[in-house]
Amino acid sequence: MSKYIVGILLAVTIFACNKSTTPLVPQTSTSDDDFTFRINGLRDTALERTDYISYLIFVEKLTGAGEFVSLSVDSVPKGMSISFVPVMADTASFNTTMRIETDRVVEGTYDINIKAATATAGVKNNNVQVKILPYSNHAVGLVGDYTEKGACQQLGNVEHNVTIEADAQKNKVKIKGLLSGVKSNIIIGTVNPTNSTINIPSQLVNSVTYEGDGTYDDDKIVINYTVKGGASVNESCSSTLTRK
Repeated sequence: MSKYIVGILLAVTIFACNKSTTPLVPQTSTSDDDFTFRINGLRDTALERTDYISYLIFVEKLTGAGEFVSLSVDSVPKGMSISFVPVMADTASFNTTMRIETDRVVEGTYDINIKAATATAGVKNNNVQVKILPYSNHAVGLVGDYTEKGACQQLGNVEHNVTIEADAQKNKVKIKGLLSGVKSNIIIGTVNPTNSTINIPSQLVNSVTYEGDGTYDDDKIVINYTVKGGASVNESCSSTLTRK
């Protein structure tokens, strides 16, 4: 046999061997694999002392048969709440929205632990930072329902329900029901965050003139004010408004 024929037979043999090689394919997960997962979309965020923010997260199954994953939170400061809507637990993979709400939370940066618990993969801790910023409108910090308890020169002891709302103007509040408990009596006050004071400039409301000033914190307002109108109304009061 000539060297030429031997060369042809050798080339054909090599080609045939290469043709029979098993092609490479990506490795895929099967139900026999251990269940593993991860949470996509968690991130550090910032919001004001009284505020809220929401964003979508994805609990993704990586390997194995899908398992029930339950989400929860710990290390949350006073005044902060975190919820998952529409579900806080489901079989992976699934989407849900994480909503962070704050109600007069003290300024600062907080490390929050988002926990994900499963039957076989245990508990996975996911840490995010939430930064609490000052109010951009400090009137928001006074919004709420209060009980007014005080003493007036003519009426003596007074106790009424008062509601405070943020006015359309920045750092101004609507005080409803001061002295009278009548919510249609709306007085405008100005908040000064520099020294935590509130001022009620002289203003005519339902035929009487209100004027006063005081101080505030997260839970109460201490205020001195006068109410004058015609010959029959000439009142001076000192009251504490305590948040309900």
